[in-house]
Order: sequence, then C-alpha cells, then structure tokens
Amino acid sequence: MSLETPRKAAPHAPTPEAPPAAAPAGRGARRAARNVARTGAPRAAVPRTTAPGRRLVGVVRWTFLGVVAVYFLVPQLAMARFAFQNVPVVLLGPDDLLRGWSLRPLLDALAEPALWEAARTSALLALATVALTLALLLPLAVLAEVRVPRLRGVLSAVTLLPWVVPPIALVVGVAATFRPLAPWFLSSTFALVPFYAIWAMPFTYRALDAGLRSIGARTLVEAAQSLGASTPRVLLRVLLPNLVPSMVAAGGLTTALVLGEFAFASLLLKDTLPTYLVVYQKQEAQAGMALALTVLLLTAVLLGTVVRLLRRRGLGVSTTGL
Repeated sequence: MSLETPRKAAPHAPTPEAPPAAAPAGRGARRAARNVARTGAPRAAVPRTTAPGRRLVGVVRWTFLGVVAVYFLVPQLAMARFAFQNVPVVLLGPDDLLRGWSLRPLLDALAEPALWEAARTSALLALATVALTLALLLPLAVLAEVRVPRLRGVLSAVTLLPWVVPPIALVVGVAATFRPLAPWFLSSTFALVPFYAIWAMPFTYRALDAGLRSIGARTLVEAAQSLGASTPRVLLRVLLPNLVPSMVAAGGLTTALVLGEFAFASLLLKDTLPTYLVVYQKQEAQAGMALALTVLLLTAVLLGTVVRLLRRRGLGVSTTGL
C-alpha cells in the first residue's frame, strides 16, 4: 500500500476586471447621467440632425422670417412716408429721402376734440366688453375643465359660431328684433358691447381654456377641497390668482379687437375710434394716416408692455390654442 502525498488544489487566478468604460465628456455625459438617475437605465441616444440639415433648416427659417418682416414692414414704412414726409412720390429720389419730414400732421390730428371723445368711447366699450366676456366665459370654462370635460368640445364649437354669421346679418337681425321692443337699447352707445363680446368669444375662451390646462385646474381644485376649502374660496383664492395671465391675455386681445372693429359701429351709426379715423382721413388724408399709424403702434406697445410686466412678475402669458 503506497502512500501518496495529497496534491494541493491550485489557487484560482483572480478574474481580471473589465476596465471601466470611459465616461462621455461634455453635455452628452450630463444628459446620460440624468437619464440613469431618473429611470435607472440609460436612454437610447436620439440621432441628431447633421450639420448640413441644421444649416438648411436655419436658412429656411430665416428666409421665412425675412419674407414675413418685409410683408408687414413695407406697408408701415409707406404709411409713415406718406403721413410724415411732405415730398410727393413723383418727386421722391435718393437725395430726398431725409427731406421734408415733420410731425405737424400728427399734431394737427391730436388737436381735434372729437378724437378724444371717440377715444374715450372706445376705451369704455373695451372695458365693458372685457368684463362681459370674462363674466360669461370664465365660469363656463372652469366648469368644463373641472366638472364636465365633455362640455369643452361644445364650448369650442359654440364660441366659433359668431364668426360664421357676417356682421351685417347679425346687426340687421338684432336691430329688427330690438327696435320695436327696446328702442333705448339701440340708441345707446353701449349697444355695441354685446356684439363685441360675441365677436371676441373665440379669443377669450381659448385663452382661458389654455390657462386652465396649463395650471392643472382639476388637480388644484381637488387638493384645495381635500384641505377643507369651500367652493367660493377655491375659486377666489386658488384658481383666479393662477388665471391672471390668461385673463390679461384675453383682455388684451379683446381690447385690440374693440379698438379696430369698424363694421358694427358703422352699421349702428356709433362714433367710435375706428369710425372717426375713417371719417377724418377722408377730410385730412395725411393727418388721418399719421393718426392711424400712431394708434396702431401705441396698441402694439401697450400690449407688449403688459406682457413684459407680467413676465417680470413671474407670470408667463400663454396663448396656446389661439
């Protein structure tokens, strides 16, 4: 019987670990790290547009913006030249582009007392129209968003119906109805307010609906009610403060519509700013053009200032859906 020395088991060689993959550098590394931290797995990389493709998109975009700018700016420049330059077009040459400019036509137009009376009337009509449209559509928009979502489609269709009917047909029908029943209604300047409110419904409703969707109105209402808030408190302390940007956007669009609407005021024989501009331009063409251009620029500046102030206060104005 032979004794054999037991063999010792050969020690296992340590398995070499794979070297860690080099982390991608730059913006891609940060994006990949955020995806892994959020989902637990890296997200598949999205192929980027090649450099020639991005260049082509940029060229198309800037070309389109240039065409739009020319389309809008050239008529405004022609209006400004006619209104403020005292050089006839047939005598206008390269040496006369900076000659004969004067603010005298605008100053003559601003000196007319009838202008300020018409402007006051249009301002009052704008305020009344904004109040009426918000009073009518804000409760309905909140109801459709919070309680009855199926009502949203009905409201979208109903608010578009006034644009199907021409203004002259609407005015003739309403005048024929109210003249024997309530003649005092048509004789008042504020008879224009219901027409303006109906005409502004598409803008107002879509601005309010977009605001309600963006703030998550249903979630806010459920959270407030779960904390014991009553329905009036929810509306006044939760929804309305968050809807201020949307209401301002709706009011700005409605004001711009009132300041530029001519058909209703002309058919009902009311003296508003648009009707005054048409009549005055027939009498004083140059001064009337200067006044019309000034009103256009002031309206744009005022709306832009309101939006800028709201954004500086942290209230973003969204016009999604308009």
